[in-house]
Amino acid sequence: MPRKSSRARGVAAHGPGGLTAPLRPHMKAAAAPNPSPPAERPQAVVAEAEGPKVADAADALERLHVAPASEGDPLPPSEPEPEPEPEAPQPPPVEASSSGRSAPAESREEEAVRKLRELAGVGGEEVELTEEEVRANDQRQEDEICVLEAIFGDAVVILDRKGGQRSFQVVVHIEIPDAIDVSTRLNYGDGTLKYGATRDDGDDNDLVYKFRVEHLPPILLTCLLPASYPSHRPSLFTISTYWLDKGMISSLCRMLDMLWEEQQGMEVTYQWVQWLQSSSLSHLGFCNEIVLSKSDIPCDVDGGDKRACPDNASPDVIIPRMMRYNDHKHHEAFLHAIHDCMICFSECPGVDFIKLPCHHFFCWKCMQTYCKMNVKEGNVVKLLCPDAKCDSAVPPNILKRLLGEEEYERWEGLLLQRTLDAMSDVVYCPRCQTACLEDVGNEAVCSSCLFSFCTLCRNRRHLGEECMSPAEKLLILEKRQQSGSVQGDQLKLLEELRSLKEIMKDSKQCPKCKMAISKTEGCNKMHCGNCGEFFCYQCNRAITGYEHFRGSCVLFPQEELDRWEMQMNQRVQRQVVAQVHAQLHGQDGQVHPCPTCRQPSPKIGNNNHLFCWACQKHFCALCHKPVQKPAQHYGPKGCKQHSADP
Repeated sequence: MPRKSSRARGVAAHGPGGLTAPLRPHMKAAAAPNPSPPAERPQAVVAEAEGPKVADAADALERLHVAPASEGDPLPPSEPEPEPEPEAPQPPPVEASSSGRSAPAESREEEAVRKLRELAGVGGEEVELTEEEVRANDQRQEDEICVLEAIFGDAVVILDRKGGQRSFQVVVHIEIPDAIDVSTRLNYGDGTLKYGATRDDGDDNDLVYKFRVEHLPPILLTCLLPASYPSHRPSLFTISTYWLDKGMISSLCRMLDMLWEEQQGMEVTYQWVQWLQSSSLSHLGFCNEIVLSKSDIPCDVDGGDKRACPDNASPDVIIPRMMRYNDHKHHEAFLHAIHDCMICFSECPGVDFIKLPCHHFFCWKCMQTYCKMNVKEGNVVKLLCPDAKCDSAVPPNILKRLLGEEEYERWEGLLLQRTLDAMSDVVYCPRCQTACLEDVGNEAVCSSCLFSFCTLCRNRRHLGEECMSPAEKLLILEKRQQSGSVQGDQLKLLEELRSLKEIMKDSKQCPKCKMAISKTEGCNKMHCGNCGEFFCYQCNRAITGYEHFRGSCVLFPQEELDRWEMQMNQRVQRQVVAQVHAQLHGQDGQVHPCPTCRQPSPKIGNNNHLFCWACQKHFCALCHKPVQKPAQHYGPKGCKQHSADP
């Protein structure tokens, strides 16, 4: 239900001297911006830039904060411009407002109001009206504004009355069926990015830039209702928008004049707004594609119109503003829609979701639990998008919102520690554990305690002497322990060396970060979870693909192949079990040779139905013949299935 404006009916509120009057906007506060990037970006197509001019075109497109891409490639996010977000035209400073927002001085809206006041001052003499006509027009104006507020709601902004005349602004959102391409011809010949010539007379320095939008920036219609409206004279108006040139806006002004001429004496503001919403694009010839251009038509020649208020900004300002407005509307639609969380499968509104840069989104509760669980377990490197097929990382700005201050500091500390551990030239001081850079000669100097040490044995630097291996250190410390001379730090070092010795029995060190890794099963291509390095478990060398295993190293060791064969082949598994049974029972019982392969098979108990573990055949211990069907072989007319051996 649209809200009514809080204006006092029939009372003139005179503003201070000047041409700009305070406004009372009737617009809702904008939704809070989403920390994640938009789900879909417009596409850019660069054409007619060949040879050495491609580099110049790329430099020119940097002004648009986008990169030249082939058709179908996504457009990277643009950096924010220094000017405000073009969500919707903001009103000038207000006297009373339901939303409390105000626009900066001399904004585009204020300029439209100022120009409208100027047009009212040179509009000629007012038509003489009787008191009854004045009252009737005033009532009709008030009724028309009420109808506009009821239909368009927050898109109508009521301005303060000046000189007894009503004025208001309507934010007209243009209707497009699905999506529409926006293209422009740009010129970069003199080193500055500007609009190029038309398609017919373009030169070699022109390039065509194209992107696709589903939401176009609105058109601002500012109206001033004279006392003779609607009985004798039309409403004074201005049209302003930043993505149409002056010639196009002038064409829209002339069309609104034609609509008044067809319905003189009637209220036409609603027809104006409706026509701008539904028919302005087709009137300008933009049925399938919008072509941005720059028109230099002055106001005092034929084709110009003083009521047209274009924006003279350069294309590197206008194009990113159009893209950001389209992204903002996408995000606004996402916030108001209902979505399914792919983790808990619950339905929640968009405001309860977290949208990641990879365009996947999950509910706030699931993302918070997921991030806290990974930080608690120390999996900061694997803090990726929860989607199984996505490997994009969760950005820090989203993590800061999901985690508490203490957990976020822990995440930063763990990430720094993992990053330092993954650097091959970073070692830690054995005294104060400060990160140090290793020199070429396996030496380092601590920047905190100034201790100079050997990075191999972690002792003080020993020039010209060979450092001891961990095994040699352990041997010396064990001898000292036997003599009772190991105390304090040496005892702690002894325990660490013993633990390291046990770990290295069935593990190997990553060639990059020296992290001990043990293989439980699988192939010899190992992946370090600490630094992400791939290496061969057989020779302990860093590798990239599988070409390494074409040499002396094998991808799968023989014991792994045997284990896999036994796991997948049930027959082999039964053979192994039967062989074990044969070895266990063959020592105590009588052994009978298999009639097929002559492999000895023991008789278990009194059961004459034997099974050969070698050829997987069944045979009878009494007649030594193969048994196909036990029910036919054993019985009154056949052999006894259970009997003791003689």
